[in-house]
Amino acid sequence: MNDSTRGLRFSPLAADDETTVRQWLTLLDDAAGDVPGAAPPCAADMTGSLRFPPPATKLEDWVVRHEGRGDRVVGALRLALPDGADVARVDQLLVHPELRRRGIGRALYGRAAELAAGHGRSVLSGTVVEALPGGPERDTAPAAFAAAVGARRAAAPAGVHQWLDLGVHDPLASGVPDVPPGYGLVTWGTITPDAYAVPVSMLEQSLGDESFDEDAAADREVATSYAREFETMRVGRGRKAYHTGVVHEASGRLAGYTSVSKTTGNPAYALQGMTVVHRAHRGHRLGTLLKLANLAYVLRHEPAVRLIETANAEDNTAMIAVNADLGFAPADRWTTWTGLVGTTGSD
Repeated sequence: MNDSTRGLRFSPLAADDETTVRQWLTLLDDAAGDVPGAAPPCAADMTGSLRFPPPATKLEDWVVRHEGRGDRVVGALRLALPDGADVARVDQLLVHPELRRRGIGRALYGRAAELAAGHGRSVLSGTVVEALPGGPERDTAPAAFAAAVGARRAAAPAGVHQWLDLGVHDPLASGVPDVPPGYGLVTWGTITPDAYAVPVSMLEQSLGDESFDEDAAADREVATSYAREFETMRVGRGRKAYHTGVVHEASGRLAGYTSVSKTTGNPAYALQGMTVVHRAHRGHRLGTLLKLANLAYVLRHEPAVRLIETANAEDNTAMIAVNADLGFAPADRWTTWTGLVGTTGSD
């Protein structure tokens, strides 16, 4: 144990511990430059995340204090534990920029492994931001750290991260395309109307590949529960959302939808979320239509938005191409690394 780790003290991070939460938020601000161009952390969003986890997921939030730094928070860990999975996901492993490469990150990883084992998980996974070929430079230290603690890059496709700068490119310059015959557009805000809650959930969870089964009552109940739990998380974190859906007029069914969300603390930033069209209705450029119509909807309500980010698995070439046509520029890639619980590598 070196001097930087001898004075460390771990403690859970709880939403009602205002002093610790303030120090945690300061840590997030101090490390905000880790990924150039990323949206600044929103205090309301991050504080809300301590109370409202994603659907079917338990969170373990911890901070580490350093006696030599006035017992202040110098690092943070968030471990996500999806229900019914063997994996514990490291959603945050953060050390103050002034104290990196001194063993604190390894101590946090060790705590993550202990927590994962305590929950009966055998695998730790995490996401690392890396540069795209020919793209902007990104810090190589996170990947080097993952390798040093014994993790390996997963075989799963990486995520391609794209940004749309509305000050550089306006995809609405030519307006919103006409809606194809036989379809109609609908819009809604943060809370999905009851009539669309089940279709939205089934479209999202199956990526548009589910069959329309009117008799699957149990599946509908589960799907609706997922949608409402997600909305509970979103509202609890102070986020807003804007949705546009496309309805197949002959059947009255929701054939696809798209979502953009945003935090309260970053008026210029928004996140392009899920865009999905049911397999039976593909080939009509409904995805492009949905995104453009929803962007117009967002800007009517959020005129300050100027930067929109999105991400897709790198093998989803069709959606990446749609985004590129709209003016989204590639920024970096998000790779998944995994390690076995109990393996921490060597220095």
